[in-house]
Amino acid sequence: KITLDVPTERRIDQSVLEIRYSPTLAGAMVDALPYLLEYPYGCTEQVLSRFLPAVITQKILLDMGLDLKAIKSKRSNLNAQEIGDDAARAAQWKRFKAEPVFDMEAMTDIVKDGLKQLTAMQCSDGGWGWFSGYGEHSYPHTTAYVVHGLQMAVANDLAIVPGILDRGVAWLKDYQDSQVRMLKNAASQSKPWKPYADDLDAFVFMVLVDAGVRNTAMLEFLDRDRNRLAVYGKSMFGLALHKLGDKEKVAMLVRNIEQFLVQDEENQTA
Repeated sequence: KITLDVPTERRIDQSVLEIRYSPTLAGAMVDALPYLLEYPYGCTEQVLSRFLPAVITQKILLDMGLDLKAIKSKRSNLNAQEIGDDAARAAQWKRFKAEPVFDMEAMTDIVKDGLKQLTAMQCSDGGWGWFSGYGEHSYPHTTAYVVHGLQMAVANDLAIVPGILDRGVAWLKDYQDSQVRMLKNAASQSKPWKPYADDLDAFVFMVLVDAGVRNTAMLEFLDRDRNRLAVYGKSMFGLALHKLGDKEKVAMLVRNIEQFLVQDEENQTA
């Protein structure tokens, strides 16, 4: 209940009381949760792209005390950034081909199946490629992507098979060491194979820092070449430095990134 005091000393014919209210972005997020769960996936990257949103959705629902069936029974579109009749806007969800998942058991199965598939897709060397088995080949981006996803899964209280994550981290560590060697050799080569640290190095560095692995040499190369990194690369490097507690380098990266920042206070977005 909210009580409003309307002053009696007013010009009634010249005054208007207007009340505007809308749900927070959390409401819009709840609206979208069932649609994150359904999509026909196949290869490693696609399996993770279904598994990870399902894990995060599961954790959010549990933390907020929400049930997917309750979301299905709602009557309004909760997205505060959309205007018009809320019932009409809720019906617009059907313009997407993906069918929402409103079943908690189905969501749990998605999480379990995704984890099972990712475990089976790990290559014999500990990394991940597009597929495992005959002709398998691990790639640094795919491996970093899966390891990052499994790290987030663990952070969201999901139990994974022992050793799977450790083997992936070990593969990334070996890859990072090889990149450091190339960067060190670049000074003595007229046409070096790898003259600068790149965005993939920033991604791998962030994932390994999250795993408790710090490579000082790669940190220095990324810091040296930070202006060559994309904004996303700078952001990943910054997250790693934040975890390492390097406030000075983080502050510099934030200054570099902030020139691209656009904030909308009304929509609560950045």
